[in-house]
Amino acid sequence: MVAPGYRGAVARHATEALEDAGVGMDGGVSTGVAARPPLALRPSDALGPPLGAVVATLAWAAGADAVALVPLAVAAALAPALARIDVAERRLPNALTLPLLSVGAVAAVVRLAQGDLAPLAALASALVLLAMAVAGGMGMGDVKLGAALGLALATLGWAAPIAGLGASVIVGGIAGAAALALGRRTVPFGPALLIGHGVAAAGAMLS
Repeated sequence: MVAPGYRGAVARHATEALEDAGVGMDGGVSTGVAARPPLALRPSDALGPPLGAVVATLAWAAGADAVALVPLAVAAALAPALARIDVAERRLPNALTLPLLSVGAVAAVVRLAQGDLAPLAALASALVLLAMAVAGGMGMGDVKLGAALGLALATLGWAAPIAGLGASVIVGGIAGAAALALGRRTVPFGPALLIGHGVAAAGAMLS
């Protein structure tokens, strides 16, 4: 999520962590972030499981093994809820990002044990996102989601997470330019991450 500066980013990151833990922010210092409601699913989120099944089927048809199939399917299953929440509330809750990150981490460990160093490319992509967050360019939820998606794509090869990050930046840049033209100060980056990594995953499976 685009932020006006470093101090605002630090305050937002701290507030996101407290609110994900169920702690509200009130008192003499205002962070500009309202207390957020607990995670609640909506009817549109029901699109997730069928989408995950479709992605799993396509990955299997493309010759992907179980190490790739599972994190890709989980990412697709959570994508509708993640995108909806980020657009509506400007957050990516730990209740969704951390399980996805855990699945991606397990897949990365398996790949490394197989002698595949592609997860290192995902780590590099995550470090780029972290640097952008420290500079005030996005929230830590975006970093966690981007890292999780990068690890999932690394099961398809070293180029996939790098392509996913590049595509996400392009999509986010287009969305940001459109938002500025409409007079909006912020734009959620989660949907751009999901779209960019989805395009990269499709390209990797088709290549």
